[in-house]
Amino acid sequence: MFRIGASGTGWRLAKGIIIMKKSFGIRFVLAAMIALAVAVTGCGDDNGGTAGSGGGTAGTGGGTAGTGGSGGSGEACVTSDLCFSCPSASDASCNCGPAEVCIPSGCETFGGDPIMTCAPAPGGACISNGDCPAEYECISVGFGKSQCVKTTPGCNSSDDCTLGFSCEGGTCVDRRVPCADYTDCPKGHVCKSQPNSQFCARVNRNCDTEDDCGDLPTPWCADIDGDGNTECAGTPNPNDVPPADACVNTDCGGGTPVCEVSDISSLADCGQYGLCLVNTDCAGGFECVGLWPDGRKECVELGGSCTNISDCPVQQVCASPRLGGPPSCQRGSAAP
Repeated sequence: MFRIGASGTGWRLAKGIIIMKKSFGIRFVLAAMIALAVAVTGCGDDNGGTAGSGGGTAGTGGGTAGTGGSGGSGEACVTSDLCFSCPSASDASCNCGPAEVCIPSGCETFGGDPIMTCAPAPGGACISNGDCPAEYECISVGFGKSQCVKTTPGCNSSDDCTLGFSCEGGTCVDRRVPCADYTDCPKGHVCKSQPNSQFCARVNRNCDTEDDCGDLPTPWCADIDGDGNTECAGTPNPNDVPPADACVNTDCGGGTPVCEVSDISSLADCGQYGLCLVNTDCAGGFECVGLWPDGRKECVELGGSCTNISDCPVQQVCASPRLGGPPSCQRGSAAP
């Protein structure tokens, strides 16, 4: 995957794509987003809340000394499976923009202290406060755009957390599972690159429009499991122009009764591991379980060693292994 530096030309290009996406729609820039693999999730505010900041300190994961690259701090740090290059001095000081929050990067000083970094925070485009949910305000974020920014601490749902974090007990907990490529990620996840890190991102998450799914990216926001709520969704034919309709469970049946995410976020087809409402939605030998605290359930094999992500340490998730099998705590590429 192509990686863009935490600051400088590459990061400005990523922010430009955010604006282009919001102006012209996700399918207009889908090809560019897939090529760049940049994570952009909306907005936040380093002064207005703790979305994405919870979950403890990122470990070194057997890391080695590294230095900031182009636009980086130039200072050595201890890298890790999660954090492959040192954040810029500006990011490390939490000098973040209004559309960003400050989170542990996963890199550390040689003294063992966590080094912070700026990350895209949640929230959608807006014109006035009336366009934003409770606890958010419509604030100018540059490029002639305004976005909903959370102005209170903590979280009410994972929608209040930056990508890779989950709202658990009112705090955004770090669920960034390190990855080198998609083979390190469990079912339902893809390997997502951000300026200084790479981690497994869950695909079927909340959305209101296709624009909410542009950071993965997926071409559709659809009700996959028929519960009346929409989530980011892939398609069996992502290369079609425009992309073919989203895969939804009513398209499936027999031994492959649910839509299963493939190794890229835009691709999904009928399989055995996917969203469900009740056990009878799943294939034989599977049960319908809510592994995440967002109310969604998914078909997993019987006999798992965990039943919810809260059963797992930070930077791990309870999920079905990439090659299949009952759910267990998945650590990705992190050293045992």
